[in-house]
Formats: sequence, C-alpha cells, structure tokens
Amino acid sequence: MYHILLSFLKKLNILANEQNGFRDNKSTEAACHSSIDNIEQALDKNLHVVGIFLDLTEARDVVNHDILLFKLESYVVRGILNSWIISYLLQCT
Repeated sequence: MYHILLSFLKKLNILANEQNGFRDNKSTEAACHSSIDNIEQALDKNLHVVGIFLDLTEARDVVNHDILLFKLESYVVRGILNSWIISYLLQCT
C-alpha cells in the first residue's frame, strides 16, 4: 500500500522537495545536512536562527485523523483506498 500511495502522491506532485524520511534517496540525515547548511547561510548573513525539533516517530498518533482524511479526499483518495486508510487509522487509536 505504501508504494501505491507514494506513487499516487508523486504523480500528482503533492510532496514538497523538502519532505524527507520515507522517500527514495531522501533520508532524515539529508534533512539534517540541509538544515545545517541553511543555518550556516543565515549565520553568515548575521541573521537570527531559531530551531524547533519534534519527534514524530508515530506521526499517526499526533495527526488529526479527520484533517488527514479530508486532505486525502481532496487529493482524490476515495473509495476502497479511503476505506482501507480509515480502517487502518481506527485500529491505531
């Protein structure tokens, strides 16, 4: 299911380039390097830098399921796939 949904999101060009962690050739390590580069560039320009780091290891536990389902439906995730996702989310609660 992961591959089907990811393929769908790629086809519609929904994911931002900055989205890392679960995509091919995009690791959390790459996200850290990118953040460090951005911080260094800002400091070189004498800008203030603020960082907020969250651990969302179990993101499904902190994401509002109603909002998630609404967004998925707005991206045309309906029918059997939508029912499958609802079923999965209900088992996780």
